[in-house]
Amino acid sequence: MKDFFCPNCGTKLKAGTRFCQNCGYNVDKFTKNGNDSNQDTDYTQNARRESSGTVKSFTQKWGSNKKRNNIILAIIILLIVFLTWGHFYYQEDNQMNRATTAIGDPDKAAAKYVTSTTSQVKINNSTVKPIQKYFQKYFQKYPGDLSSLKQKFSEGEKWNDYQFIQKGRAWLIWPRYKIQAEPNYITVNTDQKGMLVKMDGKSLGTVTSNTNTSDNGTSDVNSSDNSNSSYSRSFGPYLPGLHTFVGTKNVDGHQLKTTLSSSDDTITINNGISNDTAQSLLSGVFQSNVDDEDESFVGGQNNTGYKQLVKMFDGFQDDDGVRGYDAKVNVNSVTPISDKKFKVNYQVKFTFDNQNNDDDDSSTKKIQIFKYTGTIVKTNDQNSNNGLKIKDLGHAKKVSESNEHED
Repeated sequence: MKDFFCPNCGTKLKAGTRFCQNCGYNVDKFTKNGNDSNQDTDYTQNARRESSGTVKSFTQKWGSNKKRNNIILAIIILLIVFLTWGHFYYQEDNQMNRATTAIGDPDKAAAKYVTSTTSQVKINNSTVKPIQKYFQKYFQKYPGDLSSLKQKFSEGEKWNDYQFIQKGRAWLIWPRYKIQAEPNYITVNTDQKGMLVKMDGKSLGTVTSNTNTSDNGTSDVNSSDNSNSSYSRSFGPYLPGLHTFVGTKNVDGHQLKTTLSSSDDTITINNGISNDTAQSLLSGVFQSNVDDEDESFVGGQNNTGYKQLVKMFDGFQDDDGVRGYDAKVNVNSVTPISDKKFKVNYQVKFTFDNQNNDDDDSSTKKIQIFKYTGTIVKTNDQNSNNGLKIKDLGHAKKVSESNEHED
């Protein structure tokens, strides 16, 4: 420390002096206070200089990396926009609206909105198309049920074979929701053994009498090997929806083909006529009240076969010698002529209870068997015999005749 002057009287003092020799002023205390003040001032000034330098340095650095910093700023802004967009886009209600709209429009790609309860079925735009066709047709017929569907979905409940569930996450952030479909096994019933079945253009398999399980998990279930039997086979599992089925079968050089659309898990494809079906139809007209069976004939009362039967049974009724009669039909075969026309070979056994003479109570049972080759066709009139009608009874040819005398 150097020599200094007394702050009170101005007398020059040597370094280290505590009290002024002239006026007695406590210069030691003054010196300490002065140093502390100077130190504080120096510190503050240094801090200001450092702060100013830091700001200046940051500004200089920011300016020197302007391109990089603009990129960082843009990323931050995009991130904020992305998170805001995702918050609204992936809200459950918004996802539900998009999903229900897509499954009701076959022109939209809906696979991303659909999942399944099993991994056995494939989910793609082709396999979900039947679901879209089903909902499109359903909501066109029942538009008010769309709100019911959404209500069930929002409550986590099932609507038929469908449920709205959380399935994974979008961008690892937001819950992703999908429509979960429960696959079904589809059972095909037919009257044709060996019928080939296709669904939506793809082959399912052949319905046969064998009880087995095929490679694609299908199974045959059939009661017997009789040609009159009904055959049934289950295929699957497949996603539900409105499917198009085609059944084909070659019989005696003719191809039988039936096409139908159905959303049921059990369908019937009868692209032929079984012996039992034909026999039931013919048995209904070979009786005394044939007058009431005109709807069973093509052309009704104008049909030639109908007129022949009416005339024949009227003759039986008017014959005093005939106490009673009975007609029993037995179909031997049904052969397709085309998709909707079938040749039927059958026999009719007539049994007459004939009185021998007016004064005698005895009678003779007369039995006559005739064979016919008639024609049955499929029509669009589903109100009678499921659309089956007799076009032609055929010409009667006597096979045999016998008498049995009864007392």
